[in-house]
Amino acid sequence: FSIESLNQNINSDNKINNDDKNYIKENKSKYVEIMEIESDNNSEEVLKSHYYRARYEEALKMVRELVNEEKATITDENEVYKEILFENNSYSCVCKITDTTPVEMAIDFKIETFGFFSFGKGKKIIANFYKFLDSKLNFKGVGLFKEK
Repeated sequence: FSIESLNQNINSDNKINNDDKNYIKENKSKYVEIMEIESDNNSEEVLKSHYYRARYEEALKMVRELVNEEKATITDENEVYKEILFENNSYSCVCKITDTTPVEMAIDFKIETFGFFSFGKGKKIIANFYKFLDSKLNFKGVGLFKEK
């Protein structure tokens, strides 16, 4: 699993393509819930992009601290796309850091939870990620750049 393959497998409508559906069917005991955010237009406030007044290096350092706090392992770090793939026994996650200005970052998460039933576990995990980052970085707002 790599960041590039995860991004390529999600089409522009944020839907899972047929190859992924087949893979999930074959491995349904492992992959049950995929929680996707990549936009300020998400209908759920907790899943919208969070913005921070910070430089990229500072945001990256806090994301790495979050990974350590979660007892997860970084499996891939892509400096070109500014993405970090990390996972533990419960989930696999891609964190995307987008610099809107040199001193302002947006942070988004894509998460896959493992298990038979998720009961909204992905949303709770993302909410905890943002809670951690909000306390460590200079929080600016949520969903600041909505598309019309």
